[in-house]
Amino acid sequence: MFNLNNYLKLVFLVFVSFSYSQDVIDTISYSQKLRSGKFQFPFYLSNEDEIKFPIEYQIELNIQDLRDITIKNTNFYLTTDIIYSSVRNTLEVLKSGDSLRFHPSKHLDFIYPESDRKFVSDIFFDGRFKYSKIKDSISQWSSYYEVELPHKWNLRNYPFDDQKMKVIFETKEDTSLVKISPSIQYPPKINQTDFKFLLDGFNIKDITTDIEYFKSGVFSDNFIEGERSSIYQRLIFNINIDRKGSFLYFKLFFGGFLSFLISFLVYFIDSRYFETRITLSLGGIFGAVGNKYFVENSMPAIQVLTKADIINNLVVIFIILNIFIVIGQHTKNINLWKFKNNKFAALFILIVFAILNYLTIII
Repeated sequence: MFNLNNYLKLVFLVFVSFSYSQDVIDTISYSQKLRSGKFQFPFYLSNEDEIKFPIEYQIELNIQDLRDITIKNTNFYLTTDIIYSSVRNTLEVLKSGDSLRFHPSKHLDFIYPESDRKFVSDIFFDGRFKYSKIKDSISQWSSYYEVELPHKWNLRNYPFDDQKMKVIFETKEDTSLVKISPSIQYPPKINQTDFKFLLDGFNIKDITTDIEYFKSGVFSDNFIEGERSSIYQRLIFNINIDRKGSFLYFKLFFGGFLSFLISFLVYFIDSRYFETRITLSLGGIFGAVGNKYFVENSMPAIQVLTKADIINNLVVIFIILNIFIVIGQHTKNINLWKFKNNKFAALFILIVFAILNYLTIII
């Protein structure tokens, strides 16, 4: 027969027992939890087993060549040596006779993800990670890659844009177990003078690094400090590239500026010669539109407004403004104020055009 009092007593005892067990667990030290075999490691560790976490890898990047860097390519070609350094390579477990071997291929990914990268040939991908020991406490692994990596072009400032070609490493384990950082003693190396296939016009400024952290999604794991999502680390090497000099600027906009100059010549022709002035202005507008088409045809289809678009639009707008002034000077129905005077109009148009182009470039 159901007895409410006995049921309540049972619930109370279970609650007290659970609370007590939780208190006991919470009083266990971090070191004891780490060696208990219930968290990061699947086996028990005695006090004689030396252990220090997280495992830290320092990564050295020696870039030997870059190629296929052009705005119409979504991938770039990279040749590089990668060296991984760690203060330990094996944890020996004395009591059970087991061992946990540390290795970059187990803890790290050289990414972008496998589906987004393409090794040029298996011959050129040394996946064996050549191992060496430079000191008693430091182990190194090295690999050689010839690989195509994806790149998302940021062309809002084109042709004055800076690009970051990214080489990314990502941990496979939680940051309580594995961390990565750029090598302090051997920073990333890149020597543009040794490159054989980098297109003329590009300049490699330097290599910078960024570190990002991200969660593993919705699933939670049991860690020493409690149940939580795994947190992974991403080390990003940014190969910073800009464009050399002003050659590309004049190549792209010479036709547009020439069209503006043709239109600007109307201010040196007397207002009585309306047909001559309007013919020059119309010739300028056709030239500007043609140059705009040339610039857009030299770029891939993009959905953002670039600085090249702004400069071309400025040329077209100022040529139309010149046409409006020519018409206004010819008819008495439009009051142009001081713009009736060719000298004032010419100086005003030229100064404002130069200022707006300069601001477009530097902002």
